Amino acid sequence: MYLYNVHTHKIESAIENGYDVKCILNTYPEDFGQKKQMYPNAWFSCGIHPWFSDGSEELFTLLEKNAKDPDVVAIGEIGLDRLKGPDIAKQIAVFRKQIELAIEVRKPIIIHCVKAWDEMIALYKEYKGTVPWIIHGYRGNPEQTKQLCKVGFKFSFGEKFNKKSIKHIPLDSIFCETDMSSVTICKVYENISAEIGLGLNHFAILAAGNVKKTFQ
Repeated sequence: MYLYNVHTHKIESAIENGYDVKCILNTYPEDFGQKKQMYPNAWFSCGIHPWFSDGSEELFTLLEKNAKDPDVVAIGEIGLDRLKGPDIAKQIAVFRKQIELAIEVRKPIIIHCVKAWDEMIALYKEYKGTVPWIIHGYRGNPEQTKQLCKVGFKFSFGEKFNKKSIKHIPLDSIFCETDMSSVTICKVYENISAEIGLGLNHFAILAAGNVKKTFQ
């Protein structure tokens, strides 16, 4: 049985507590080739982080090439951040290009969003959710969560999450991750499964189904 880690910056052991682990390793356009050589059995996401939106034309050319690699199963992490990075208009322009690339290659998007939810929701509605949009490391409050669920977003949870919010999310929209945390993916699965009232094995099967439906 597999535990899927849909967003991580480091590869974990291939087996945890008797479970096989499959990771989607986050990469940037300039380091994807090196990471693929280092971890030939991993899956990958690749994208231009909003912090690095400025002067990203060459990176986007690289990303266009990387996005077609069959081991790249998602475009990300990409998105908007009002606390760090260039002005929001520049971030939106780069984000749009990557959304359109994701649609072209038919791969889901791993979302980074900080205090830019109005813009994020407007863009999702504009592009009509043509490919799945997964908000990584989600910690939002229940009211925000209900709004995002209504629009159609999916959610990935890591070490820290809002326990009151997770109960409002459809089970087919939940994923797990470790991001940059030292916590194991097995521990994340244990925490989430306990909060939604499912046994670990049951939740692992459910999450695996979500992964298989969402990622190529």
